[in-house]
Amino acid sequence: MRRVWQAWVELWDRREPPTALAVVRIALATVLLIDYLNVWRAGLVQALYAAPPAGFAIGHAWFGGEAAWAVATVALVAIACGAATRVACVVFVVASAQLAMLTPNSESGLDGLARVTFLILALSRCNARWSVDALVMRRLGRDVPAEVPAWPRYLLLAQLVWVYFSGGMNKSGAEWGPQGGFTALANALSDPHAARFDPAWVGTIYPLTRVATALTMAFELGAPLYLVAYARGWRTVRWIWIGLGIAFELGIAIGLRLGSFPFGMLALYPVLLMPSELVRARHDPAM
Repeated sequence: MRRVWQAWVELWDRREPPTALAVVRIALATVLLIDYLNVWRAGLVQALYAAPPAGFAIGHAWFGGEAAWAVATVALVAIACGAATRVACVVFVVASAQLAMLTPNSESGLDGLARVTFLILALSRCNARWSVDALVMRRLGRDVPAEVPAWPRYLLLAQLVWVYFSGGMNKSGAEWGPQGGFTALANALSDPHAARFDPAWVGTIYPLTRVATALTMAFELGAPLYLVAYARGWRTVRWIWIGLGIAFELGIAIGLRLGSFPFGMLALYPVLLMPSELVRARHDPAM
């Protein structure tokens, strides 16, 4: 029992370079910032978050929807730049939650996922690299850690795995399995409300969509295997799973109109990599 407890403490006390957390911080904040600015560019800020008759907000919040949108947008800029990062993460979470209370139907799954992610990042040292915070600390003569606690990345990794596994568990329709002929992706690509292209082309690749549907289920339901592969050092298994995930997200980004969701998911993928793999990627020109 003592050895188990010691191993548990050592696990959560591990240190590693802050590269993965910094990339997630920048990438996810950038994806959401583009999303927020697109809402403004389309002239929908008031329509989404103002109370009737000016808008369609159905809930109540601590402060106005347009103000919450502005605060969230500024916070995302600060997060991406790594300026007052911890404060900016918390501010964004609060402002985003206010927007969710005003207009729940305006959210995608990425919004809730981002709030959890930024809360974890607020408790991490994701600003120890590629940030205004790190630059200011150096100018003040303070040390910027080369290694930071690894547990925030572990939590984000577990969250990503759970998102995929729970997604697979919720795909209970027959079309996702052999009884329904693995037709789910073909159906989605033919849906005029979600499909990006004319559904007529789906017939030409129909067998491939069935294979892709089967691989999607294997990828999502096999997500817990990634944790085993990570712990056991099964590099090939890990990279097959990561490759399936990238193909899955890029496929739905190309074929379906799901907004920023697939790009937000891809922004979390650096947490799946081991620190040594990120170090090699930074220094190896071939990678």
